Amino acid sequence: MRYPLKYGLFMAAYYITNSVYQGFITLYYKSAGMNEAQRGILIAAVSLVSVFAQPFWGGVGDRARSRARVIRLLCLGACVMVGLFFSAGSSFGLLLAFTCVFAAFYTSIQPMGDSVILESLQERDQSFGPIRWCGCVSFALSSMLFGRVVDGGGRENLILFTAAGLLILTLFSTFALPQTGGAQNSGEKRSMRELFRQKDLMMLIGLTMPLQLTMGYFYGFFSTHFVSLPGGNEALLGWCYLISALSETPFLLLSDKLFKKFGAGKLMTVSAVLLTARWTLLASTTSVPIAMLSQILHGGGFIVITVTMAKYISKTVAPELRSSGQMLLALTGFGIARVAGNFLGGLAAQTMGEQSVFWLCAAVTLAALIGFGPYYLKHAPFNGEKPAETTEE
Repeated sequence: MRYPLKYGLFMAAYYITNSVYQGFITLYYKSAGMNEAQRGILIAAVSLVSVFAQPFWGGVGDRARSRARVIRLLCLGACVMVGLFFSAGSSFGLLLAFTCVFAAFYTSIQPMGDSVILESLQERDQSFGPIRWCGCVSFALSSMLFGRVVDGGGRENLILFTAAGLLILTLFSTFALPQTGGAQNSGEKRSMRELFRQKDLMMLIGLTMPLQLTMGYFYGFFSTHFVSLPGGNEALLGWCYLISALSETPFLLLSDKLFKKFGAGKLMTVSAVLLTARWTLLASTTSVPIAMLSQILHGGGFIVITVTMAKYISKTVAPELRSSGQMLLALTGFGIARVAGNFLGGLAAQTMGEQSVFWLCAAVTLAALIGFGPYYLKHAPFNGEKPAETTEE
């Protein structure tokens, strides 16, 4: 069966958009006069709103006639709200309000897209890695190029203009996806609460959350920390994101084989080791070259966590709940965990300084490694090839 490389159009468009928004929005907030604590709250607000928005959109996706049409609605809503950021000016209250509504749309685009693509690939018995690699490459190149565009300051408004335009591009890219509905569109109605009875899934989410908590702090504060280093600037920041995105390539090319052999638990245990090393490097140096070099470790962290968990859900969750399952992953790993990372990290950064908080991040990932590592190392791979264990009601 022919490989559906066209799905990569959506993945590329979304991750180009995310490279601009996620990588540079804190620079816009800083230019608007927001201090460390306010920036932490604004970034945390995105994650907090996702806690409530993602279960809603997951249910909508599971019941929709076309989940791609739902994604188009999400892109349009997010685009409108980015445009309203301009009218907030330096008002923290308005900026917070617009950010919250933006998050209600934006944070569900990626997990909904993953659910559509993974379901189609699973039916074809085809690999997810090459499709996700399209996002990796687009994120890498866009980060590097956009870093050069905003280098030197004074061009932060371009972040909003570009993000809005790219959201429209993402909207059109959804026409390359299967225009399929959720499994509950014409079938049995099932509740998202069923997912909480899958013991193995809950254990994996329990490991995901502390790792993603530290990633939340990184995404919220690395950009402003890096440009404050002696010799750091926006252009080099773009190169940092290029390095981190390209470092994902080896895992993506081998992800199916690694997932089948080792499973989600063992792979994320390795992620905890690499993230601990990464945060320790960032906490202990003011050298721009070393900070840039630490980005290589990104390839064993974020991408391993997100891809292995998405694959595990697609293989173990009932078809009627797959959109909800991806949303639960986003809700816990990208919502609740990142609220803590953004908000508490912002408060800690104001007290300790942005760099010192990376020591706390290293402590969190080390604790996760100690707490979960022995359990997964002694068990068979969590790769969906055995029935998911459930808990009794």
